[in-house]
Amino acid sequence: MRALDRAFKQLMDLNNAMEGISPSGKTDPSIIREILIKRVGDDTAMKTSLEDVLKAYISFLGEEVDRSDVYQVLPGIVETLDELMTRSDAIVGLATGNVEAGARIKLERGGLNGYFSFGGFGSDSENRTELVCRAVEKAVARHGTVLDPWNIFVIGDTPLDIDAGRQAGFKTIGVATGRYSKDQLHRAGADAVLTDFRQDGRSFFQTIKG
Repeated sequence: MRALDRAFKQLMDLNNAMEGISPSGKTDPSIIREILIKRVGDDTAMKTSLEDVLKAYISFLGEEVDRSDVYQVLPGIVETLDELMTRSDAIVGLATGNVEAGARIKLERGGLNGYFSFGGFGSDSENRTELVCRAVEKAVARHGTVLDPWNIFVIGDTPLDIDAGRQAGFKTIGVATGRYSKDQLHRAGADAVLTDFRQDGRSFFQTIKG
C-alpha cells in the first residue's frame, strides 16, 4: 500500500491514493484501475497510466518490504510447504493477484521464492479466475501431466480467492490468517476452512491424496 501511494504521488502528485481502497484478494492491475477511476476519473489514457504506475510501484516495493516491521512468514507455512514439496503426488504453484515481479519481491524477504517455480500472477491476467487457470496451465506444461480439477486445491484467505477457485472449477480451501474469519470464508463457499497453517494446516494436507 505504501509503495502504491508513493507511485501515485510521484506520477500524479496524488496523496494517500490507497485511502478507502481495499486491496484484499484483488489483482494489482485491478487495484490501480480502481484508484485511477476513483481519484482521476479519466480512463482515456488508462492503459498507459496503469503500466506507468505498475513500474513505479515495483521500483518502490523492495524498499517498503525491506523496511516493514510487521513482515512475517506465518507459523506453519514453511513446514507445510516442505511437506508438500517432498510428495510425489503434489505440485505446488502460486496463484496471486500480485504481478510476478511484485510477488517475487514479497516472497524473497521470507526465503519463499524457491518453493514456487511457477504460478499465475496479476501480470498474466487482471481477472483472478483467469490467473488461477493460467497457474494450472503452467503446471501441466511444466510437469507433463493431466490434472483432474477435483485434485486441484486453490488456497486463499479472502472470499475473492475462494470465488476465483470456484469459478475455475477447482476445490477451494480458506485459511483464516487474514482479515476474514472462518465463518466468512465458509459463507464464500470454501470446500474447507483452516484456522492457520500450524497443526491444523499440516494435518489437513497430509490427508490429501493425489
